[in-house]
Amino acid sequence: MEIPNEETMLIRYSCKDMGLKCSFVVKGETLEEVTKQALDHVRENHTREFNSINSLEEIEQMERALARSTRVVTG
Repeated sequence: MEIPNEETMLIRYSCKDMGLKCSFVVKGETLEEVTKQALDHVRENHTREFNSINSLEEIEQMERALARSTRVVTG
């Protein structure tokens, strides 16, 4: 198994990894970049599943859930 190096590492988020029936996937170079895009997507497309995500505490909870659903992948 090849060990990824910094040049080939990407962070990946998938709605399916969160248990959603959605094909949305985002890849990026940093966890912050991927988390922001994933959170924006969840807010726009999955409000029914997650009710509202407005308070700082709700955002932080969702960010933790998103972080658990992100993976390091190679190029």
